[in-house]
Amino acid sequence: MTVYRISARFVPQVLAAGWGAQLLERLGSRPRRLGRWAELGMYGALECLAADAQATLTEHAALLLSSQHGPALAMHSALAQAREGLPMPLSFLQTQPSQLLAALSAQLRWRGDARFITHPDPLAVLTLALTMAGRHADGLLAGWVNELPTESTVWLRLQPVADPGGAWIDVGDFQTLLHRASHVRIGPSLLEVIIQP
Repeated sequence: MTVYRISARFVPQVLAAGWGAQLLERLGSRPRRLGRWAELGMYGALECLAADAQATLTEHAALLLSSQHGPALAMHSALAQAREGLPMPLSFLQTQPSQLLAALSAQLRWRGDARFITHPDPLAVLTLALTMAGRHADGLLAGWVNELPTESTVWLRLQPVADPGGAWIDVGDFQTLLHRASHVRIGPSLLEVIIQP
């Protein structure tokens, strides 16, 4: 059973009012053809890696992105433009979750296993992510990005380690894992965590 240390996390209670400006400052310019949802995800991922003093991912790490609705607002906009009888709108690109994966990979100069999953249960996504991470020696960067009902971007950097020998408990809710866990693994029936002292 592989154990993962949460080496970094980006879990803002409330997004900074100027997060978009902070992203532009970090990147040096506005990313082309990315919608707000993708920019939100990119902001969170880069902040998480910065918290771990990492400028990139190694080729032996995986990237998993999840969302309940994906870039829903961009989809609504593209559908409205399509109803007007216009040719394929440029906003169509902004409806594609893969645009965030491609832009983040380019920014990090990283190539590897990157996946997107739409699912309402973040713990189920993390269970799948840890299963996927078992094939990657340097673990993974996992993110949950949503525009609705409010904007949120949550990221964890998980790296495989030896079992630290703490008290493992079943995790029943995502918030406990995000805010209090130091280590995580797949247990016999549920995800298990060690709570930080």
